[in-house]
Amino acid sequence: MRSRLAIACLPIGIAVAVSARAAEKIAPRTLEFLQATELSGHVQASYQYTFDHKGNPGRAGGRQFNNSGSDFSLDQARVTLEKPLGDSDYAAGWRVDFLAGQDAERIHSYGLFSSNKNELSRRQGYSSARREASAEAIDLQQAYLSFRIPVGIGLDVKFGKFVTLLGNEVIDAPGNWNYSRSYLFAYAVPFTHTGALMSYKFNDIVDAQLAVVNGWDNVEDNNSGKTLMGRVGVTLLGGKLVFSTVAIGGPEQNSDNRNYRWVVDEVITWNATEKLSFAFEALYGSESIPDNPASLGYTMRDNYEWWGAAFYAKYKLTPHLSAAARAEYFSDVGGSRLGGGVGVNGLRGPGEENTVDVQEYTLTFALENVWKNLTPRLEFRYDHLNAPVFTTEQTHSVFTASLDLTYAF
Repeated sequence: MRSRLAIACLPIGIAVAVSARAAEKIAPRTLEFLQATELSGHVQASYQYTFDHKGNPGRAGGRQFNNSGSDFSLDQARVTLEKPLGDSDYAAGWRVDFLAGQDAERIHSYGLFSSNKNELSRRQGYSSARREASAEAIDLQQAYLSFRIPVGIGLDVKFGKFVTLLGNEVIDAPGNWNYSRSYLFAYAVPFTHTGALMSYKFNDIVDAQLAVVNGWDNVEDNNSGKTLMGRVGVTLLGGKLVFSTVAIGGPEQNSDNRNYRWVVDEVITWNATEKLSFAFEALYGSESIPDNPASLGYTMRDNYEWWGAAFYAKYKLTPHLSAAARAEYFSDVGGSRLGGGVGVNGLRGPGEENTVDVQEYTLTFALENVWKNLTPRLEFRYDHLNAPVFTTEQTHSVFTASLDLTYAF
């Protein structure tokens, strides 16, 4: 009996010995790197069925995200490698996020992996045509160095490419209450920036951030000017109530440092109880236009404006089931944000008013803590625009029913 047990354990012993020998051959610097590096990520896949007010199948063409018809989608596959900042006065670290899937095409920063000036010019003009899917199915979502300067309690700095400070919703799927994305997220604010970001926490109540970046969603700047972004956060009720005010401004038009684009964004989050949470976002944006916009097919205005608000609520119905609702209104005065993305500019000629108004209502049910690390969600959403941009029937409204699954590790 003992001999049989020894024989059965022999492969395990050999494996342990081989592993020990392999570990001995690894350079100490390599072991130190591996021990300090954290690995995380997620995978999200979905199915969405889209139909218009007559029940006809179609496509949610007015959306930038989740705009398919009746299709399966690989939305996101993200892998993150990170060495977080430690507690020391002179701490240093880094982070790299690789994102693949259909969402990677939509958030891709132009000038990254490519120097196609024509593509960069088309994407970084007035309209949100830059939001259309590119040929890049893999994106370097973030890649930055971080370090601490021992000023006060510590000034933390990021240097490289990082996600924006604006908005309530985020790129990474597990960070959002709903499966689909709002118009505010998709069209009103940038996704990422390349530059330097400084963060300082004055106390348990007030913190602030300041960044100098190339602009909106571009690794390679499209002009010689730079964009400033700042945030002030106020945390109350022991962390349950948070106010976040963000402003960004700078020249974003190609080879033009005179005409500025700027946005002011307010986000409020409130964890009312252990089961009930709320969030609210409101923003206003504006951009100056050149002297002869009609030559580019744009309306005769001094500036473009966009503004909107979204209200969120999430309630834990049972230990394993939660419901999240979102109501949103977005107005694009002049058609600069939605115009290039969904073709609204083509509905009216140059010199005519071209304002797009959007309403959307979303209800999402999430099944949580049933499968380890896996969260399925069922969502129902209704969109209405004042312009007929949805589906092949050119309707003003669209309905979608979606099922998505996200595995986070």
